[in-house]
Amino acid sequence: MRTPLCLTAIAAVGSVLVLTGCGGRDLGYKDVELAELRRVNAELEAKLAQKDTERVVEVVRQAPSTATDVDTAQKAVGDKASVSTRPSELVISVESNVLFKPGSADLSTDAKSVLNRVAALVKQKYPNHFVRVEGHTDDEKISRSKDKWDDNWDLSGGRARGVLHYLNKQGIATKDLGYAGYADQRPLAPNANDSARAKNRRVEIVVIPK
Repeated sequence: MRTPLCLTAIAAVGSVLVLTGCGGRDLGYKDVELAELRRVNAELEAKLAQKDTERVVEVVRQAPSTATDVDTAQKAVGDKASVSTRPSELVISVESNVLFKPGSADLSTDAKSVLNRVAALVKQKYPNHFVRVEGHTDDEKISRSKDKWDDNWDLSGGRARGVLHYLNKQGIATKDLGYAGYADQRPLAPNANDSARAKNRRVEIVVIPK
């Protein structure tokens, strides 16, 4: 008995063309699903960013005249970041375990919420400032993610760059952004135990007057 030839048809589903082949398999179905998931995810991220922005605007608006810049910024960005100052600089520090998975530079959901607030704070209160994103690691050598990063210099720079791109996406101008990776060369504490190493793995967002 001769095997029947497989015919390929093009079927329109809504406004999306889906290719079907032998056995009725929809060759484009997964692409349609993926596109829809991306659309929904983008909408959710936009709503989250708007909510975070509104929160920061309200914090800045209601800040008493006696409040310091550190007090206002800390309340604006929330308890997953810490705010301090250097001479003429405001420093917003976020530990890497809030921002990334181990060995990764992909931002977590928590990271995006914190960075939404940082971006809103800069735009609301520091519009004429430069923002430098600084990446820091502990002193442990790269091992499990060696296929992604050559060393801690590479990892710290990659993480800082990822944060920079997200802040840019949230409306901080390209000309007002820069980044640096310092590897393990600027620890906050000696890398003597896991707690100290976790503290040293961080990204610092430094707000500097022009």
